[in-house]
Amino acid sequence: MCMRWILLLAVGLPLIARPCTAFLLHEGGRTFVGNNEDSWCVHGRVRFVPGEAGRLGAVYFSSWRGHPYMPWIDQLGMNEAGLVFDGLTVQPKDMVPSPGKPALEFSELTNRVLEQCRDVPEAVAFLQKHDLILLHKSMIFLADAQGRYAVVQNDTILLGDEPYFAVGNWRLDGGTDHDAIPIPRVQQGRELLKAGVAPTVDGAWSVLEGMRSCRKFLGNGTFFSTLFEPDSGQVHLAFYHDYDHRITFDLREELQMGVHTLDLPSLFPPNKAFLALQAYRTPFHDRWLFWSLMGWGGLAVLWGVILGVWALVNAMRRLRRLPVRANWPLVLAGLGLVALVGLVGVLLTLEQVFYFGLGDAHPALAALPYFLLVVVVVLVLRLRRHRSERWPLFPALVLLLPVLVGCAYWGFFLPH
Repeated sequence: MCMRWILLLAVGLPLIARPCTAFLLHEGGRTFVGNNEDSWCVHGRVRFVPGEAGRLGAVYFSSWRGHPYMPWIDQLGMNEAGLVFDGLTVQPKDMVPSPGKPALEFSELTNRVLEQCRDVPEAVAFLQKHDLILLHKSMIFLADAQGRYAVVQNDTILLGDEPYFAVGNWRLDGGTDHDAIPIPRVQQGRELLKAGVAPTVDGAWSVLEGMRSCRKFLGNGTFFSTLFEPDSGQVHLAFYHDYDHRITFDLREELQMGVHTLDLPSLFPPNKAFLALQAYRTPFHDRWLFWSLMGWGGLAVLWGVILGVWALVNAMRRLRRLPVRANWPLVLAGLGLVALVGLVGVLLTLEQVFYFGLGDAHPALAALPYFLLVVVVVLVLRLRRHRSERWPLFPALVLLLPVLVGCAYWGFFLPH
């Protein structure tokens, strides 16, 4: 099986989204829009783009893992009129194309919204002129200085102007029971807002802290948090769920400085948890590791094919009653290489397994490292007794052992 099909198979496995959270608070004439951006990214930036030729200026927050097939993506932002957008992953849903309407990718769609629209009604009207089919597994949360909000999905647009609203990675419709949304941090934020918080920066930060994520493994979770004040243009920022160190930008002042981009992590003092994440090597953070695993999987495919042909020749010789060595070690080594290629496909496509274990993607995947370990042990014992089989079996061991070391490093033999 070629590597391309292994990758496609891995992409098709169930993927559990790690929730980002956002909220709107509009009370006492003040509006706050908060977001916790959850990811395993190690690169982030803040980009200020002044308006020109009739376009509105805006600030954009984007992140990047380092993965060669995952580009920088603007995750959220606010324009100088006070319109805020935030993108969230939701459960995928297919829709048929809307004839006569242009379809834009997420980043182009949201950037045009901030460049051309001053509030939620204008943004919704703009989006309704476009085919939202590419929002296959994402939605756009919009909010403005007047406290209006919208949730935009490929199948529906929900509008509201309640004093508060909280949202997470959950597909919504007009009949959604928000109390039943199975995201504890969203419910925590809703409870805080319902109980009442002061319409101040500190009050809004308390909601963000209540909705943050900080997991036991590596202390990973919320990459950065933003708190927008759409009416005043203030942008407050915290990094890697550390709310003791916050900085504030004045959007209008920053836009007067022209186009400029800031490295987000460098704006804050060293963060022990983030340093641990940076030191944790995965193919989603290191290109060399991605391409090494890709090449290793390719070598496993090649040697697996050779072993398969070898085993087939042996089987034909056996049918002709010709002398032949035992065939089962070749078959076992070949099965081990098939499992290796499948595991590599998972490692190159499903990032959550590095933090929650292989069983988080699918229970059956958790058995792969143990199967590889059994194959290695059996092959080693076989080679100790039958050194003449070194040529077919030793290359398989060379391919299997580094992957087992990686499995141990990523904690696949222990519960996360």
